[in-house]
Amino acid sequence: MAKALIIGAGAIGRGFLPWSFKDLEFDVYDLSEDLCAGITNNGGYSSFMSKNGILIEKKFRPNIATSRISDLNLEDYIIAFVAVGPRNCEKLTQEFSSLNCPIFSLENDPETVAVISKIFKSEHVFFGVPDVITSSTASANHLTLDENSLHTEDGLLYLEDNNCISSELKEVLPNVIWASREEMIREWDAKLYLHNTPHCVAAYLGFLAEKKFLHEGFDNPLVVRVVEGVIEELLLSLKRTKNHSHNFLENYADKELKRFSNNLLCDPISRVAREPLRKLARGGRLMGGLTLALVSGVNPTYLNVGVVAALKYEDPRDVDFEAMCQVESLGVTNFLRYFVDIPPSSIESMYISHSYADVSAFIKKGVKA
Repeated sequence: MAKALIIGAGAIGRGFLPWSFKDLEFDVYDLSEDLCAGITNNGGYSSFMSKNGILIEKKFRPNIATSRISDLNLEDYIIAFVAVGPRNCEKLTQEFSSLNCPIFSLENDPETVAVISKIFKSEHVFFGVPDVITSSTASANHLTLDENSLHTEDGLLYLEDNNCISSELKEVLPNVIWASREEMIREWDAKLYLHNTPHCVAAYLGFLAEKKFLHEGFDNPLVVRVVEGVIEELLLSLKRTKNHSHNFLENYADKELKRFSNNLLCDPISRVAREPLRKLARGGRLMGGLTLALVSGVNPTYLNVGVVAALKYEDPRDVDFEAMCQVESLGVTNFLRYFVDIPPSSIESMYISHSYADVSAFIKKGVKA
């Protein structure tokens, strides 16, 4: 039977990706020895898919779950997926250069394709877009039965089609949408700005409202109002700046709020909000969205609320915690300059800094309501 390799057994790699397989065995590589041992000792793990208002359980049993590349025969695979997180791509090892199959980056950044290509010394690394919300955890009762279980949406997986894709590979991935480069750009634009941006805005506001799970924040009218506003602002911005079907963009936007508020996902705010510096960086989902709106002539009122909420994200468990604690002491302008490379003279910096105090007061009043 054909075999796949999943590099990174986090939310996407463990919880969602194997649902796309048919007659395809798979191995899992992850740096966490405890996670790999747990999967091995339990004979696999459970993923619970939210579909039509209920959770459907499926038990997945990797042939190998390991933190040692030497345990893998890299020449055996007909496809490999990388889902380690954008920041961790640069930490991948050249030992994977023995892979001679198509490799798909499922990271939230197309630039990771070039990073992985260089490290793996491969010309067959391509971009994938998992249009899905997958939690990094599960409900308390499911975790009691299986500490490695996860909850996921019934999402879609878009993979870039190219000359390397065999008919055999497509047969064992029947649920994948094989897309042209142009279609991949369309899907990525929609996911980045209509999904990823409002998704993290909801998380930052939920954090300030002292919620644990993303869906809990939507009990607060401010969260609903701001997230809806962000989607509307970016939808209009995309219509004005991109050559994508307006019907496609509108249909994409219409489903997002329902996805975010799905209480079956048990999606932790800490997962969605993690690494705020990456999300605030120039070209990222927050600052990139702000730039897109300003360039297109849209006043990003609600998106600015989301940016300010991100600047107030101080979670001691987050890798960016020490940096985020310096927003007030450095001042917004200097913080943006030194930590996310946004020049003080830029319209983005001036827009945020000039309104920071008023927006902060607006958020504080709203999240405590």
